[in-house]
Formats: sequence, C-alpha cells, structure tokens
Amino acid sequence: MILVALIVFAFLRTMRASFIPLVTIPISLVGSFALMALAGFTVNTLTLLALVLAIGLVVDDAIVVLENIFRHIEEGQTPFQAALRGAREIGFAVVAMTLTLAAVFAPLAFAPGRIGRLFTEFALTLAGAVIVSGFVALTLTPVLCSLLLRHNPKPGWFDRTVEGLLQGLSRGYARLLRSSLRQRWLVVLVMLASAVGSYLLFSQAKSELAPVEDRGVIFMPITAPDGATLPYTARYLDVVERIAQGYPEFDRVFVFAGNPSVTQGAAFLRTVDWTARSRSTQELARLLQPQVSGLPGVTAFPITPPSLGQGFRAQRPCWAGAM
Repeated sequence: MILVALIVFAFLRTMRASFIPLVTIPISLVGSFALMALAGFTVNTLTLLALVLAIGLVVDDAIVVLENIFRHIEEGQTPFQAALRGAREIGFAVVAMTLTLAAVFAPLAFAPGRIGRLFTEFALTLAGAVIVSGFVALTLTPVLCSLLLRHNPKPGWFDRTVEGLLQGLSRGYARLLRSSLRQRWLVVLVMLASAVGSYLLFSQAKSELAPVEDRGVIFMPITAPDGATLPYTARYLDVVERIAQGYPEFDRVFVFAGNPSVTQGAAFLRTVDWTARSRSTQELARLLQPQVSGLPGVTAFPITPPSLGQGFRAQRPCWAGAM
C-alpha cells in the first residue's frame, strides 16, 4: 500500500491524494473478510492468496475515480462539484470493470473435481473483494476526494519537474504512435509473429494440475478374495511388511486388516528423511510393484499420495498416531 501511495504521489503531486488509497484498500479488504465470514471461509493459504492478488485489483477502482475527480479540480471546479461530476462520469466504467473481474474469477467456484474443491474459496474471496472495492470506489472515494483534494494555484519545483517529465512522456508516446501508424503492416506482422511464437511455446510447454511430489509415504491397499478370513488377509499383510522392511528407505511400516471388511486391508510405508535417501517414493513404488503384484491370492499395489485430493488426507488420522 505504501508503494501505491508513492505512485499516486508521483503522478498527482499531492499527499492528500496519496492518503485516499491508503484508506480505501484496507476498507475493501475488511469488507472481503466480512464476505468470507458470511460464506463460512477460513483464513488459509488460498484465501490469503486471493487477498494478496486482490490488493492489486481493488486499488484500480479507487485510483480511476480519484484521477478523474482530480482532473476536474485542476480545471477549476470545487472539490464537491468535481466529486459529483467525476464519479458520475466514471461510474459506469467502474461498475463494468468490477463485474467483468468478478465474472472472470467467480466461475472457478463451479468447476468440477479437484479444481473446483481447490479454488472455490480462492475464486469467491477474490470476486467478493473486487465487488467490495467497486462499491467503495463509488461511495467512499468521492467523499474523501471532496474533503481532502484542493486545487494548487502555485505549483512548486517538484510539481513543475514531474509535470515536465509526464509531458515529455506523452510527447514520446505520440511520436511512437505516429511512427506505428505510418508502418501499419510491420506492426501487424510483428503482432502475428508474436501470436504464433506464443502458441508454439505454449504447445511445447509441459502442463499439469499439480507437480509430482514426494510426500515421504506410500499407501498400499490389499484386497483378498471373497470369503477370505481375517487371518488370511493378515498373513499377506505380514508378507508385505517383510517386503517393505527389505528397503532401507522405509523406517516405519504400519499395516491393518479388516477395514472396511475382513477381506480388505492396507499398509502405510513411511520413508526416512529426504536427505537420508537417494530414491524417491515414485521410484520405490515402481520397485515394489512387481513384488506385491506377484503375491498369489491377493490384489495389492503401491500408491504415492497425490499433491491434491482429500482421499488420502481423510485416512491419515487412523495411522498418524501409530507412525
């Protein structure tokens, strides 16, 4: 927020204008917390990520309204008249911008599968923050502008220097624009080449929902034939335990049988610290696969827990204490 205030001060050259974003940003975020509480969301990694991203979005609305009101004040209108006229002129654009941003992020909450479960709180928190910022920009920002902003009839050295720099920047942009319009086909060819290059780079880049992660544990479900007894299932679990103990990477092996039926069981193989081993859990699972799949009379296969998903985490409490 301090950086935002400094940027506003550099362009508008008044500390009064810099104070307005310092007020509107926290109020927008507090309103976002109210919406989070109403929706039953908690403060977690995803909601905090949404709020961090929202800081860069919520300040846009306030700055757009602030700049338009400041322009009318510099043209000679009173702060109250400038606040009314500036907010009225820019109101539709702020509403359109707010609804557009909310419409971009909100649909993520309705995505199916893992993406929907993962990004529901992120999407709704961010969309709520944008909507609150639009409301604040059209209500509180004009009020603060009418109270704080004043016309400066005698600009100082800093004002004249910054104004000269901005005018030079405007003249440079005008020259660049005229040059681009004189060579329209070259500009079009550059844009087409950029689009083709972007497509080629994107198509060759690897894509995945979540990176492969070494969680330091392997889960191995075991299923015996129908009609098998509990000792039968437990006997094969003992075999799996002996196989796992043959690998120095595993320091804890926990097995259980009879859940959810006597023909089913599972084994949890926990590895030593990552720095104490050279093979990942993915490599260990590939080595275990032929050994456990070759066991007669049961079906068993090793699974490395995914980075996303709730199935493995839901089972964690039943074995975390034993590990």
